[in-house]
Amino acid sequence: MHTPPLRVLVLLAVLLSACGTVATPEWSADAQATRVAQVATAQQMTALAPTATPTPSPTATSLPTQPPTATPVPPTATPTLEPPTATPLPPTETPAASQAMAIGKGDVANGKVLFETLRAEVNFACATCHYVDREDRLIGPGLKGISQRATQRKPDLTPPEYIYESITHPGAYVVPDYPDGLMPQVYAELFSDQELFDLVAYVMSL
Repeated sequence: MHTPPLRVLVLLAVLLSACGTVATPEWSADAQATRVAQVATAQQMTALAPTATPTPSPTATSLPTQPPTATPVPPTATPTLEPPTATPLPPTETPAASQAMAIGKGDVANGKVLFETLRAEVNFACATCHYVDREDRLIGPGLKGISQRATQRKPDLTPPEYIYESITHPGAYVVPDYPDGLMPQVYAELFSDQELFDLVAYVMSL
């Protein structure tokens, strides 16, 4: 084995002793105080800095919409009150008996039958109380010529109207010297309209 020369060994030892340690730089007292102040300031700024990232406020994209303006409604005109128009009434009809005689609806023959027929509701017939061939009194007045005398009984009624009223409402006119209520008051219900027309036609024929 080859051994290096002594000179080389000495040189290596010198080099190793020179490079064995590295000197640590030392701070002066003022520099160290400045360094400490910088570190403290950095730590304080870090503590004061906000940790949350601020959220930017949304920016309105348009102007606020104003509420619609209500269109004023014109006041309703006060209706003019007018009196209701009267509905014209139909003309007064001619009483049934007069109408029947005018148009020939009364049947004289059937009226004679009705006049002579006993009605169980009143227990007698018209012929029971009235003569038909004289003016003399039986129970009621005789009916011969009644169509002429009727014109003097109630001037506002025609003879057929008077006879019709005397049958249906005998109390409307009472012949002098005869008591009221002597004649039955129910013939308007006992006879039909046509039967009443027939009775009027028969009495008018006497």
